Amino acid sequence: MTLRPTRPRSAKPRALQAVALAAAAALTLSACGGGDTDEATGTADADGVITVKLGVVGPMTGPASLYYKYMEQDLETFGDTFEDKYGVRFEPVEKDDQASPEETARAVSELINEDGVQAILGPPLSGNSLQVADTVQRSQIPWLLAGPNADEIINYDQQPNWAFQTNFTNAQIMNVLGNILWADDAKVGIVFSADGFGQSNLDNLKAWAEDNGFELSAEETIQPGAADANAIVQRFEDAGVDSVFMGITQGADTATVTRAIEQAGYEPSTIMTTGTILTDYKDVAEPSQWENVRIVDPRNFLEGGDKEVLDAVQEATGEAPAIPTNNISTYAMLDIYAQAVQEVGDANDKEAVRQAMEDIETVHIGESLTIDSPYSADDHRLYTDDPADWLTYGFDENFDLVLLGSAEECIESGC
Repeated sequence: MTLRPTRPRSAKPRALQAVALAAAAALTLSACGGGDTDEATGTADADGVITVKLGVVGPMTGPASLYYKYMEQDLETFGDTFEDKYGVRFEPVEKDDQASPEETARAVSELINEDGVQAILGPPLSGNSLQVADTVQRSQIPWLLAGPNADEIINYDQQPNWAFQTNFTNAQIMNVLGNILWADDAKVGIVFSADGFGQSNLDNLKAWAEDNGFELSAEETIQPGAADANAIVQRFEDAGVDSVFMGITQGADTATVTRAIEQAGYEPSTIMTTGTILTDYKDVAEPSQWENVRIVDPRNFLEGGDKEVLDAVQEATGEAPAIPTNNISTYAMLDIYAQAVQEVGDANDKEAVRQAMEDIETVHIGESLTIDSPYSADDHRLYTDDPADWLTYGFDENFDLVLLGSAEECIESGC
């Protein structure tokens, strides 16, 4: 398969990049831009550098802290990059929302009304973003959504719209997954976490199935930290399920399911999951349990600009990218916003910056990947749902990603 480094509007990206896992020690965002937030006037200083007061909100503490860490890593790693390329320096104003919707609402209100930020990055969790979507829209401030997947966050009936996404959306990935899961009229079962992420996976997959004339043969919930999934696997077998989707928040819970699949000698033809398997799965699973598991993503983790982003994070921080997909999305989002500020020349002219983001001609990811004209007034999404522009990955015995071809090829010939 040929990977193309530049993509026109009609195709949006197929992307390019590597794997990594996460975690440890907090980094200091103040090191990303240097200086005091009082100097973040949003206009050019004597050296021509525009310093932006950037609100950064997410779970700095608690079990979901990886969803803050990827933003932190990118700001530390690439602060100088965007200053050198565009003359834009980011001065972060940090807010810990503890993954709580109520705390997110408080944090966003403070950023807008007390801190006077010129743009907001985050929150990274869809439920928290939904909590503050109307507030940000009414406040008319550029909203940089590098992590959330929920389609409902952006209501395109509200124009001009201030929210921009650089991750794929739930509807986009479900179109790709649905076509793979139901290929050859398979019987499909889903096991999903008993939390917001799992419920969202169930709801979106069921909606796609209904829209396309399919139905789920089995729906099973797994509680966080469950000791085993033997009963779930048995019910899948009893229902004749031969295509399994695991919409599970934690990699450790995914490991519970794949362990039960192996123990039962259950051999579905297809086992798909999400990128959450990259977080904490490897250390509690065995190679024999992941050898048939597949994920899909519009980014290529193994070469090109996406890989350059992840490699740079690893080198600069000494740590693996916290959530590789979202490290890439954050880079793309900061590139879009920095270009818009450079073009306008004043981050305080938020409407002009918003329009410049919407009209962006070329998004840069690393040094070698570009995406042309991804946005329009009714489409603030970076990716499409075309399986030809998505990639399918498996894992080798070391849990390193292996590129298996495009999702379209997976649908046509199997994974």
